[in-house]
Amino acid sequence: MTDAARAARAFVDAHREQLAIGVGVCLASFVAGMALVTVVLVRLPADYLERQEEAPFLEGRPAWVRMAARVGKNLLGVMAVALGILLSLPGIPGPGALVILIGVMLLDVPGKRRLERRLLGAPRVRAVADRVRARFGRPPLRVQAGARGSSPGSPGSPGAP
Repeated sequence: MTDAARAARAFVDAHREQLAIGVGVCLASFVAGMALVTVVLVRLPADYLERQEEAPFLEGRPAWVRMAARVGKNLLGVMAVALGILLSLPGIPGPGALVILIGVMLLDVPGKRRLERRLLGAPRVRAVADRVRARFGRPPLRVQAGARGSSPGSPGSPGAP
């Protein structure tokens, strides 16, 4: 055994617990990210990106319930964006871009819909989203013409067959 192999073996032996925690966190982030992406993509209406405005949040509920829910939704969105950034780092498996997109969907920020259309208009992201939706028997997401990655004749565009 070479000196480098001995040193690596000694490092692994000395840090076994920390390495196990790191692998566990990596696997947990991957599973959590995949589950979050799947649930949101499957539940999203096919015309979500074509809508100009969102429906009022929890319409008909008391103001304090709407405010508390909106704060909770935004906190969840911030946590999803942070998890997505973490999953986007090299060496950490997971659907980083899609988790960031889901986090942005939860946030109440100006320009949100335009950013969502741009991210989901990217061919690779769109292909993954449509594949996940198809696996659960849902139609592909429709993206407005003019979004990056879509053209008037592309599937899912208004006027496309």
